[in-house]
Amino acid sequence: MNKKLIAILCCILLTGCTTETKTNKTKTVKEEAPVVLTTNGHDVKEAVNKSETITVKTNTLGEIKSTKAEVTIPSISEGDLIEDTTVLKDISNKGDENITLNNHQLLIENNKNSIQYEGTLDAALPVGVDVTYYLDGQKVTDIKGKTGTLKAVFKYKNSTETPFVATTIMLLPTESVSDIEVKNGRSMLMDDYQAIVGLGCPGYEPFKDSMEVTMKIKNFQCDYMSTVFTDGVFKDLDLSELTKTTDQLNQSAQKLVEGSAQLLAGCTTYGQYLHTYMSNVSKVSYGANALLKGSKQYDASTQALIKNLISSMKDSTELIQSKINNIDLTDEQRAAVNKAISEGVQESLMSNKKSLEQLSQLLSQSPVSRQLETLSSSLSELSQAGNELSQQYQTLTTGAKSLSEGMSLFDQEGIQKITDMTTIKKLKEKDNYSGLSGNNITNTKFIFEMDI
Repeated sequence: MNKKLIAILCCILLTGCTTETKTNKTKTVKEEAPVVLTTNGHDVKEAVNKSETITVKTNTLGEIKSTKAEVTIPSISEGDLIEDTTVLKDISNKGDENITLNNHQLLIENNKNSIQYEGTLDAALPVGVDVTYYLDGQKVTDIKGKTGTLKAVFKYKNSTETPFVATTIMLLPTESVSDIEVKNGRSMLMDDYQAIVGLGCPGYEPFKDSMEVTMKIKNFQCDYMSTVFTDGVFKDLDLSELTKTTDQLNQSAQKLVEGSAQLLAGCTTYGQYLHTYMSNVSKVSYGANALLKGSKQYDASTQALIKNLISSMKDSTELIQSKINNIDLTDEQRAAVNKAISEGVQESLMSNKKSLEQLSQLLSQSPVSRQLETLSSSLSELSQAGNELSQQYQTLTTGAKSLSEGMSLFDQEGIQKITDMTTIKKLKEKDNYSGLSGNNITNTKFIFEMDI
């Protein structure tokens, strides 16, 4: 397979650009000097929708040696002559149409076919490529026939706002290279060649402005190497479906962000209610404990009082008897009084003592205190359960916060960048290069063929 054809196929595969060739013999203006075309009596149509190919011969480092331009005019079905404006010199027609150049104005016979002419160009080029070679880590300028580890760095340049897509092609005999690694490109086997293809779009992020290839070489040989800069890749892009898809993706991502935020807000509200609940449980528990303490103190005080009352009853009886003994009574009177005490007062005191003892026994059983102890114990268990719930809530809140932050970051750093149409729209809007060779240029291609 022809080496240049392989390179053209690589360009088509990676950039989608097309090429048109004609096999007609080139006819120069000088060869047709006797034929002078004029507009008199002719229907003249202006050349439009032209494309130009600028072929630049460089050395291995990308330094320019010569420049040639080829212009293609699509077929025009009307008119006898086609008029074109050009800045090219030494113009040659690649077809058999007669052509006349006068002060940058071209008149071309219209045979209803596409027209291709070429010429030289002195204008500064808006794009370019610099190549740097490293052999076994050392910078070199001559790589032909070398053996070792080669690194080649292709740096693309673009001084315009037009998004030129750069495609570098290297055709290497398979026996001369191995262990190929490519950054911003790929390698592929085509016939007997290892084809290395790199892509870039200098000046427009996130596209790269360079290509780097590292490989082991043996008696290095490269049969073809070029870098093609093409405009018009973005201007005809239909963004309607892409815009629709990105809008849907944005809406879905926004719902996820809003949902995670609502979950976090719900956790916050739940935490507020939990805090109120725990605060009230704490207050009730404190009150129950205080009431239990007071109840026990009341029981103890009452038991002491009953004990003193019972003790005082005994003392009171003895006191009465001692007082009676001090009274001057007859034996009969004293016996009657003692009998009254034993039968009346003593019976009454004993009855009251019995009642007090029953009360004491009842207080010792302390049903109120037992109930308060049960309540206090229940409140303690409730408080412990609340503490465990609080710990689980903290875990839930941490997870909800991480989810919300993660979704926001995912949206901002992921979805928004993926769906950001700004760069693509900018590329589409700026993809309007006016050309170098003349007017009405709709597509320009620069081919830097490197002499290796």
